Amino acid sequence: MTNCSFIEKADKIYINGNIYTGQENDDRYNYIAIKKNIIISLGTGEYSHLVDHSTKIIDLKNNFTLPGFIDNHTHLMWGGATLRSIELKNINDKNIFINTFKNYVNKYLEDRWIEGGNWDHENWGGVLPSKSWIDSVTLNNPVLVTRIDGHMALSNSIALKKAGINRFTPNPPGGIIDKDPITGEPTGILKENAIDLVRRVIPKKTKEIRDEIFNTSMKHAASFGVTQVHDMCSWDDLLTYKRNKDKLTLRIKAYTWYENWNNLIDLIKSDGAGDDMLRWDGIKAMVDGSLGSRTAWMHNHYLDDKNTRGVLIINDTTFFKDLIKNIDNNDVQLAVHAIGDKANDWIIDHFLQIIEHNGIKDRRFRIEHAQHLTNNGIDKIIKHDIIPSMQPYGCIDDTRWMHKRISNALMARSYIFNTFIQNNVNLTFGSDWDVTPLNPLEGIYAAVSRKTLNGKHPDGWYPEQKISIYDAIKCYTKNNAYAGFQETKLGVLKKDMLADFVVLSKDITRIETSEILKVKVLRTVVGGKDVYELSD
Repeated sequence: MTNCSFIEKADKIYINGNIYTGQENDDRYNYIAIKKNIIISLGTGEYSHLVDHSTKIIDLKNNFTLPGFIDNHTHLMWGGATLRSIELKNINDKNIFINTFKNYVNKYLEDRWIEGGNWDHENWGGVLPSKSWIDSVTLNNPVLVTRIDGHMALSNSIALKKAGINRFTPNPPGGIIDKDPITGEPTGILKENAIDLVRRVIPKKTKEIRDEIFNTSMKHAASFGVTQVHDMCSWDDLLTYKRNKDKLTLRIKAYTWYENWNNLIDLIKSDGAGDDMLRWDGIKAMVDGSLGSRTAWMHNHYLDDKNTRGVLIINDTTFFKDLIKNIDNNDVQLAVHAIGDKANDWIIDHFLQIIEHNGIKDRRFRIEHAQHLTNNGIDKIIKHDIIPSMQPYGCIDDTRWMHKRISNALMARSYIFNTFIQNNVNLTFGSDWDVTPLNPLEGIYAAVSRKTLNGKHPDGWYPEQKISIYDAIKCYTKNNAYAGFQETKLGVLKKDMLADFVVLSKDITRIETSEILKVKVLRTVVGGKDVYELSD
């Protein structure tokens, strides 16, 4: 009697690779074998035992291969729409700002809304734009263009009129309509919930346009090696993802807005919580605004505006507290935006109240951004295993002007990557795309170097918070998988895990930090399928 064992044959084998698995050791392999969407083997040397007549062999040409990048915080549809909209991000002059609108309007028919933007008034010295800048060149085109952080926007006169905003319009709860101190007329600047007054009068995009935007976003993500996003989305966004379920080239864990809570419960009851390609068992909420817009909620007033400490944008705190307890009771994960130190303390305390009220379980609370923290807040995050969902590019971007807003003491407790790593906190990284670039290599560079974009901190902004390249990779892969309750399937490369990986032109663990930004994505694989290949 012959004793033989069955050897599973691979559909694909990627050979001649420099394959880093993302696990604790730095063992390298040169092939990865896949059956359907699962890794069945990683190894060095001989792989012929995995081959049959139908096995496809792909040569990685000794290029660096690592687990697919997971982005912890995107606005996928907003980002995709911005790729098709007016681009104001790098403008550093008022006249160029105006001419960009003029040139954009000349390309399109009258009455078309102008959206997107991503302007940053700090680029031209900190003076806010106003409707007077653009009214004469947008006579027939209503405008709503957001600041880079999404927490402040500029509208022109026609858009304000459509929204019914005038000198008598009061600030909505959690929002600010900026007005001229002399005339009382709206300047066109809207902050936080005031933006919605205009946003709600913009005609809804058709399903066809939304599908086009989504496809654009997925292609954009694949080109940067992103294999999954944790998407902070609207209900319409989630419906778009479900409608395109059979066409997904990107894994999505959707965190829809907390006001859609009843819809989400109904969906989970009828359809479950989704699968490995698309899940929707998370809820996103927001406590405050942003530092750039001076709407992040702080314990102390802003250094450059002593009339404000930011904004708590939750209208009914009693309702909100009861709601998040109910959300947690239904085993839906909470991901709450908090940027200011007071906002972070506030939501941490409410997380702890939920634990006390609902009992101990594996809930993995997330703070989206966790940007500026008190010592007390840091200690509680560490002690209670709260997940800081951070975006490292900000520590080389908005730190160019952060000193205008907050004290040195608070800056030292901002973007504290190494503190969390050293205390075994499950720190996660992402982009907040379209606020910062989607490319994870730019985020990794930021976390490792902390060199501000203006060149003023060549050794790193608060360099004691720099982390290693291996830790930065972990924050974009393994830690993000854990943050999405997917650590048994994603985040590392090993047998029986989903076959998500990215191939880079250089081994980022073995090059100078300055070279990381030159590295190209050569190939992106999701579930064993090549969703992106760099063209020659």
